[in-house]
Amino acid sequence: MLKWLKRVILLVVLAFFLFIGLFFAIRNGQVITLDLVLWQSPELSVALYMIIAFAVGVILALASSSMLLFRLERRSRKQNKQLVNLQTEIDNLRKASLSTELAERE
Repeated sequence: MLKWLKRVILLVVLAFFLFIGLFFAIRNGQVITLDLVLWQSPELSVALYMIIAFAVGVILALASSSMLLFRLERRSRKQNKQLVNLQTEIDNLRKASLSTELAERE
């Protein structure tokens, strides 16, 4: 039941953003060229340049956050491995102390 509600909400949100994007593109149809120092872009609409800038920003944000996520995941695996090693060492020390106590009592 919850899956279809989540899909409907996602569909409504996507349709809303599509409508906003189309409205933005229609309202900003002026054609411009970007003149950078060493490069001049082809003539495209303002809306298309804005959409391209947004898409590049999203891609850069995903790349930087995924690098951070991989780093944190690697650190988590390393710490889990260290935790297992320490647990094993604690268990061995407990066994050793029990065996020495039993040997002393006999």
